[in-house]
Amino acid sequence: MDNRWSDLVSPGPTPVHPLFEDVTEETVTVLRGASGPQRGVTGLSEDEGRLGRFLTDAHDVFWLGVHGGAGESVLAELLGGTACHHRWPARLDEEIQHAPAPVFLVARQNKRGLDAARLAARDWAAGAHPDVDLQGLVLVADAPGRTPKSLVAATRVISGGVPSTWVVPWIEELRLTGTVDWESMAREPRKVLTALGEAADEALSERTPQ
Repeated sequence: MDNRWSDLVSPGPTPVHPLFEDVTEETVTVLRGASGPQRGVTGLSEDEGRLGRFLTDAHDVFWLGVHGGAGESVLAELLGGTACHHRWPARLDEEIQHAPAPVFLVARQNKRGLDAARLAARDWAAGAHPDVDLQGLVLVADAPGRTPKSLVAATRVISGGVPSTWVVPWIEELRLTGTVDWESMAREPRKVLTALGEAADEALSERTPQ
């Protein structure tokens, strides 16, 4: 099996978001990558900025910001779930079998954010977080307009190492007011957030006892 991490390996719930009928059938680009941890991926050392952990038995979706200002709190507010900021969720009692926690990594689509996302994704790929069922990576645009080619290229490389990658376009009102109104939101970010919310709902429903 091809190792999608060849460029990254170190040497040696009830939904709270509205769904928009006018956008749910439109295509949203989702980049697909590795579905699980892979052999040969080297984990992170302490000096590489490895993220911490927190204990929880919550039956929820978790949004994990891989750096400050990533946007995980906004996603949790809009789509439901828990913003766990810069820590991986871990289960309380290792002797009790728990379903892995569904986690979405969140980062800004800039150099700093992509570097942080690469490290967090590599940490997961090395098998360091058995309590986590990584759903993918959410990249939030940090500026209006066309994304620079270098960032697009880096996005594609990193997306190969996580199950799915969504890119949320620039939301001007979030910059100006700190909040988002679903009704007035521009069509493109609304499409992506609707699809992302559906993915979060599906991830949680798969773990809901029948």
